[in-house]
Amino acid sequence: MPSGTLIVYEPLDSFREKSEYWSKYLKFYERYWGGPTSPFGIWFGNEYNVFRQALSDHLNLPHEDLPDCLFMKDEGGNYFVAPTSDSLNCFASENVIPFEWFLLFSEEGRKNFYTHWGFNSIHYNSTLEQSEKKLTFSREKIEKMMSEEPTNPLKIFLRNLDRSLEDLRKWLVQFDMQSYLILNYGDICNYIHPYTLKNENSVTEVAKIMDLVFLSDFSEAELALKVFFQKWEDISSKCAGGTEDSRIQ
Repeated sequence: MPSGTLIVYEPLDSFREKSEYWSKYLKFYERYWGGPTSPFGIWFGNEYNVFRQALSDHLNLPHEDLPDCLFMKDEGGNYFVAPTSDSLNCFASENVIPFEWFLLFSEEGRKNFYTHWGFNSIHYNSTLEQSEKKLTFSREKIEKMMSEEPTNPLKIFLRNLDRSLEDLRKWLVQFDMQSYLILNYGDICNYIHPYTLKNENSVTEVAKIMDLVFLSDFSEAELALKVFFQKWEDISSKCAGGTEDSRIQ
C-alpha cells in the first residue's frame, strides 16, 4: 500500500555506544555514494546488496550484523540519524496523511522533489523542538476550548484530535529535542496528479482550519473540515485502488 512517513532524525551523539558504528557507517556511505542518504532515493538492480557487501568488508563485520539508517546534515555539518532496523524512529500511514501530522509543521519547511524519471514527492522539515511547541500550543488551546465551550459542535473532532496529539507527544518525548522531524508524503504522491501536486498544501489548510476553530467560527471550520477530509478521502480511494492510472486529475 502507498504510505507516508513521519521520521525522527536524532543527533549522532545521542546514540551513545552506537555512535561509533554510525559514524563509520556515515563516512563510508558518503565516500561510496558521494553524499547523505535520502528518503527519496531509489535502489536499482543489485546496488543495495553490492553496497552492503562493500560495507561488510570495510567494517569487517558479518553482512547480517549491519544495521542501516537514513541520515542528514545540518548547515553546520552535524549528522542526524534515523535507524531503519526498527520502527522506533518512524511512523507510517497507509493511503493517507493523518490530520494531526500536519499540525507539527509550517509551510516554510516544505520542499518539493522532482526527478528525471518522473518521481515526485513532498517533504516537510522541522526541528523537533519547533514541532513540540506547535503540538503543545494546539493541545492547550483545544483543552481550553473544551472546558470553556463544552457544547461546541466540534467537540467530538477536538476530543479525538487531542487524543491523537497526546499519542504523538508520547512518541516524540523519547527523542533528543535537537532532533529533526521529517514528514514525507512518499509514494502517496504517485496518486496525486503531477500538475496538481504543487497545489497540495495540507499544512496550510490545517493551520487555517485550527485558526477558525480557535476563533470559535465553527460554521466556517466545519465547512473547511469537510473539504479537507473529502480531498484526503479521494486521495485514499485512489491509493487503495492500487494503480497509478487512478491519479487525481
